[in-house]
Order: sequence, then C-alpha cells, then structure tokens
Amino acid sequence: MGLGRAKKLFIALAMTTIAVVICMAAIEVWVRWRWDDTQGQPGFFLTDARRGQRLSPGYQGWFAGVPVRINSLGFRDRQEYSLEKPKNTFRILVLGDSVTFGHGTLDDTTYPYLLDQQLKKWRPDVAWEVWNLGVPGYNTGQELAYLEQIGPQSDPDLVIVGFYPNDFSGDNAPARRGRFARAAAPLLRLAQRHLYSFEFYKRVLLTARFKLLTSKEDQLRLEHLASEEQLLQASGGEGEAVQRLTPLDRLDAPDLESFACPGRGQPGGPTSSLAQQLRARDPEYGSWFDAVDRLQAMHQRGEYKIVFFINMAPEVCDVADRFVDGGRLADDDALLEVLGRGTPAVSSTRAFFHYRPSQMPAAGGHAIGNSNLVKAETLAAFLEEKILPPLLPPKS
Repeated sequence: MGLGRAKKLFIALAMTTIAVVICMAAIEVWVRWRWDDTQGQPGFFLTDARRGQRLSPGYQGWFAGVPVRINSLGFRDRQEYSLEKPKNTFRILVLGDSVTFGHGTLDDTTYPYLLDQQLKKWRPDVAWEVWNLGVPGYNTGQELAYLEQIGPQSDPDLVIVGFYPNDFSGDNAPARRGRFARAAAPLLRLAQRHLYSFEFYKRVLLTARFKLLTSKEDQLRLEHLASEEQLLQASGGEGEAVQRLTPLDRLDAPDLESFACPGRGQPGGPTSSLAQQLRARDPEYGSWFDAVDRLQAMHQRGEYKIVFFINMAPEVCDVADRFVDGGRLADDDALLEVLGRGTPAVSSTRAFFHYRPSQMPAAGGHAIGNSNLVKAETLAAFLEEKILPPLLPPKS
C-alpha cells in the first residue's frame, strides 16, 4: 500500500471516528434533554463479572414506585457505614432478593430495617448494624457470591440468608466468565453510571439482533428491559396508606392452621410436589442445593454464623379474611428441613395465620407495611431466643 493510500485511509478512519463521537455526543444530549426527572439517575443496576449485576453505589432515584437510595457501599440504606467494622459493633448482613431489598417498600418498612429497630428495642446497649444486602432478581447462588465478596471485608457477626421460592430460578451455579468479560465489566459500569444514553444503545442493539436473528433470548431481554425501565419510574407504587404500620388484630383461634376456606375443600390441598422434590434432592434444583451446601459448609466451619430465613406467607382465602394452608405448610416444612441441616433456619409462614390478610398487604409476594413487620418480628424473636444470647456481652 502506497503512502498516499495509507494517508487517505488514516484520514478516513479519523473522520469516521470524529463523526461517531459527534453522533454519540448528540444522542447523549438528546437523551438528557428528554430525560424524565422522575427516573432519578441512570444506572440502578451495574454489571458485575461474578454476580451478573449489582446495585450502583450512590444511586438516588426510584424503584417499583418508591424512592430509594443506595449508599456508597452499594446497598439500600440512607445511612453510610465504614467497611471496617467499628469496635463494639454487632454487624448483621441480610442477603436476599427483591423481597429483602423491599420491592415497592419505603425505606423504613423493609424487613431488614424493621429487624434493626426490633433489636435496638431488645438490647439498646448494643451498637447494632443491620445491612440490607438484598438485590432485586438475585437467587441463592448470587447471594453466596455476594457474601464471598463482601464477607472478608466487612467481618459480619451474623449472616441472614433470605429465601423466597423464586430463588430456585436461574442458574445458582458460580459464574465462570472469561478474561474479556472480567476486563470489560469496569468499563461497562462506568458507562452505566454516567451515560444517560446507555439504555438507548442497549435497546437498539437488542432490537437489531432480534430483528436479524429472531432470537427468543433477545426478545426476553427486551421485555425485561422494558419492565426494568417501568420499575425505575416514580409512579406505580402502592399508596402511602398501606405502606405505614398500623395496629393489628391478632387471632388466636384454635383452628388457625386447619381453617377450611369455604368452597375450597379440605385445608392443605394435595401433597406438595415441591416438598417431595426437596426431600428427594431433585436434580432440577441441583445448582440451588450446591449453593445451599456451600453456605452450610461456611457455617459449620465457623467461617460465618449463618441463619436461613424463609420469608413466605400462606395463601389467602378469597371469601373470608383469613390465611389458609393451601399446601404452603408442606413446602415450608420441607424447606426448614433442608435449610436447617446443620444451619439454623426460621420461617415467617406460620406467623401470618395470627393476622387478617386485609391488614397484611402483599404478604405472599413483595410484602409491604405490616407484612414486613410480621417478618421482622418473627426473625427477631428467633434470633433473640436461639442465636444472639451467646454472641453478645452481658447486659450492662
């Protein structure tokens, strides 16, 4: 190639690069100009080479219709903490998914926050720190990876692993990403946090791939992207009335767990296939069992003190203001059996029978308000009776 052709090629590449940069800058300006302030900042989720995604440190915006703030350590809390644990502090890490994070829940009614308040009432002489490490979309394998990353740095005195039935979903096996993916992750995070147009490019790329390849996977990614954008809008959350804690009617009838919902037949329903699968260690849940085994091994080695918390609720009778079994207790018993092998485990399921569903908003899903209070009280009572006394100094 002659010098003239090389020079022309160099000039063409330079001009193309300049044109691309100008075009990208124009798109960024356009996206920022059209940006809806109710969306908060861009970059709620950031790429993580091992966990798939993490929360963005310092994020302030909205998630599922409520304002959220992610502190500088990358978890939901309006308070800042030092990674190094202060002296005379009892630090609890609460791992989990969107139920733990508080999908649609105000900061002061997530169950980790309410657990912190319960413990402070019980032992006000202790300097408690309860970290809400819940991340929407996580499964047990990702929670394990999170603990392996943050545990050695934060030195927790207790680790609570929240469980919800969708934790079986996805691949619970440890991520094995190549060198390129690991190297690219910091650059992707930088773009996700600071480029308002990042999601625009992502949508364009996925749409183009779907149109060209008609990939079902790309279609699902586009649907997920649309639902994620909706979650980050200020509107769409529950009203403040159901968010707030209110006085509760406690039920202590002798038929709480055996109550038959009119028109539903016998309580309990058919034998649970999930309970059978769990007790048989069904290969369908193989990667989940592996993640649980690794967490239990950590506890048994004394690496961390771990407690599993099953934050489920019974079914709701549609013609009476009562909770009913509906087969949930069989699943609950099987989960307690599996998660409780050598590791403490507690469930909130039976606690809900003492209350009316009308006072327990979204108890069986993304719990809010009083529903989270019942979870926090159940968990606190278990910790105060079974776990914490030998770990704490005598009352001063």
